[in-house]
Amino acid sequence: MLWCILLWALCPRVRGQCDKSPDSSMLNISVTYNLPTFIANSTIQNLVTLSGVIYVGAVNRIYALSPNLTKLSEYRTGPLFANESCDQHSPGHTGKLDNHNLALVVETIYDKGLFSCGSADHGVCRRHVLDDGASPKTVAEDVYCFADYRYRRLPGEQNLVATPAGSQVLNVESNVIQFFVGNSEIPDLKNESGTFPQLHTLSVRKMKTSQNGFIAFSNRWYLDLIPSLRGNYYLRYVYSFHSGPFTYFLTIQQVSRDSQAYHTRIVRMCSSDLEIRRYVEMPLECICTSKRRRRSTEGLKVFNVVQAAYVTKVGNDVNLQKQLKVEEGDDVLFAAFAQSKPNSPEPTANSAICVISLKHINNLFKRYMQTLPAITCCIKLMRTLLDVLSHCKHLFEYRLEVTQFVQRLEYWSKELTNILVTSITVAQVHGRTVAYLGTADGRHMQVKSSGASPHVNIRLDTKPVSASVVLRDPNHPDGALLLVTGNKITKVPLIGPGCGQLTTCTSCLLSSVVTGCGWCDGRCTRANQCPSSSVWTQDYCTPVITKVFWPTSGPLRGSTTVTICGHNFGFDKTESFKASLVTVEVAGATCRLWTELQCLPASNGNFTASGRMVKVTSGHKVAKMEGFSFVDPVIREIFPEFGPKSGGTMLTIRGAFLDSGNKREVTVGQAVCRIQSVSSSMLTCKTPQHTDPSKQPVRVTIDSVQRLAPTSFTYNEDPIINSIQPSRSFISPFKTFEQILENDHESGIPLYFEIPMACLCQHFRPTTLPS
Repeated sequence: MLWCILLWALCPRVRGQCDKSPDSSMLNISVTYNLPTFIANSTIQNLVTLSGVIYVGAVNRIYALSPNLTKLSEYRTGPLFANESCDQHSPGHTGKLDNHNLALVVETIYDKGLFSCGSADHGVCRRHVLDDGASPKTVAEDVYCFADYRYRRLPGEQNLVATPAGSQVLNVESNVIQFFVGNSEIPDLKNESGTFPQLHTLSVRKMKTSQNGFIAFSNRWYLDLIPSLRGNYYLRYVYSFHSGPFTYFLTIQQVSRDSQAYHTRIVRMCSSDLEIRRYVEMPLECICTSKRRRRSTEGLKVFNVVQAAYVTKVGNDVNLQKQLKVEEGDDVLFAAFAQSKPNSPEPTANSAICVISLKHINNLFKRYMQTLPAITCCIKLMRTLLDVLSHCKHLFEYRLEVTQFVQRLEYWSKELTNILVTSITVAQVHGRTVAYLGTADGRHMQVKSSGASPHVNIRLDTKPVSASVVLRDPNHPDGALLLVTGNKITKVPLIGPGCGQLTTCTSCLLSSVVTGCGWCDGRCTRANQCPSSSVWTQDYCTPVITKVFWPTSGPLRGSTTVTICGHNFGFDKTESFKASLVTVEVAGATCRLWTELQCLPASNGNFTASGRMVKVTSGHKVAKMEGFSFVDPVIREIFPEFGPKSGGTMLTIRGAFLDSGNKREVTVGQAVCRIQSVSSSMLTCKTPQHTDPSKQPVRVTIDSVQRLAPTSFTYNEDPIINSIQPSRSFISPFKTFEQILENDHESGIPLYFEIPMACLCQHFRPTTLPS
């Protein structure tokens, strides 16, 4: 399993603990930025880019925008009457229909072109020729319905591409243009596009060289849900991508035809196949568990429905390569999962990000297929999809549905509780992998793969961030994301919109490798925003000591560990704590650092203590605070000086600085005297037992420094009670008893004491008084 690779940077717990210092990842999420936007006349549904131009698919419009989001041209796709649509013979409506953009696909083989598939065209796409080699064209200049109408003026089913239920249309270009299409099946979906033809569930088609439609190579160009499931089985295609020789789809669907549970499946097909010959799918889910319980199911959270995904090459991020055990050119799938509502595919606001390499996915497919008999003919293990033919046409064919789940540990879920992630894009910025997340409540977040939490979290809108995202110029300093919320596009720089959200020096510097931010005059800024008279730094934060928590003193030449509370101790922009960056001095002694919070003063040899000052130097910055002093613990007397050999005597030790240091121990002889109370001038403990009467030295050890009491403690024989006189008495407020003891420091000495007789008497009737 893949271990979580985005972790909180927490300081170790220490005795007493310091007050919580400012979070190194603290963000002011109320900060707003003035970012470039484009507002369309209707809801934006798809977004693509080609040759620097952004093409926007919206309800009734296709827009062409410049990189700065200025409108270059637009094409009206609706509302349409039936005779204006590409499917002119479609029955079911007489008025105008809004044209929702179902798919937007670019192509570059024949011309630079754009396919826009609209709901009012009932599955047929329109082709926009953008550059035919002679000159660039506007999005509205050369447009036609992409279908061959020679047969009864009907477009032909191979030209029916997209459906209002949701489609994933992927153009895989080699020396031909192939469209791999997954059409969702959503039971009881309300159709606002009139009578819509039932399209094939999964299909592959090739663009005709005449550029007036698609062609199917055989009747094996599609797979459909089996007839009994059509209209009754939930299947939604969420994401599609191409990697190596394969084409992939991510789907949400029922676990089985009779189940009301839902899960994610990854589908793989061969991109070189002009008909569906090699098809395999398997379940995929994202799991989250405590780091300490990685191999346990206790506390396991399963995120079962994928919401958005993105495939990219791992790049030169060495840390990510190590975590995923991949090489620089390998493709990696980042996926945003959610927990679904019970017996529903609808997501809840609880998300997690999982990451898996395509190499690993393919190895899992291979491992499963190797468990099957040798393929001498086609193997067909399909439960939900129906092949058009029941026999094998080719050797080495397979159409398989794997039932064994593939689980991936969460990549990041720390701050995604109560958040529904709706979009994800991943890019490399200055050699670091950054995930860009959009949420259902209109927020945009940016987080480094090695980071603890987001360095950007801003509100774009109140509407959800669409899964349709354009990544522009990722290798350029001005690289940006184009994010859709409702009818608005917002352009967000890959390095982040600014530095104002980062409220602490540590959070500012930890993000600096990506954001370019630095610390200036107590705030996080970019270099050009820092006054020339001030110092702008990306190297070190000024350390801050809030208090010297514990202890406030320790014995000279001892091993006292001092706990210093504060922040900005030894963090730099490499994102990790480095003890080598920090020097600590305590009361004149160099303090060797154990952790971010604790150090051990070196007060040996001829060291002379100096004051109470604690000084922390981080980089070239220094923080000071009084709070610790070296002392010389002293034992002046013990009381009592004797007691029984069975132990249990409450021994009182008087002196000075007895409460200094971290740890103290009292011994009588070689045995430990259990400490009961401690103050600066007095320490009490219960003596241990001893085998024989004898004198034993009393020692107090404070942080490896020993002090010997001026007198020894004497163990005597345990006292023995021989008799109690008198054995009875009359009722009286008090009565004196004589107890004869032996084995005290002198034998046979009577011990007198009084007992309140009222506590002992009982009342009797006069006639029954004892004699």
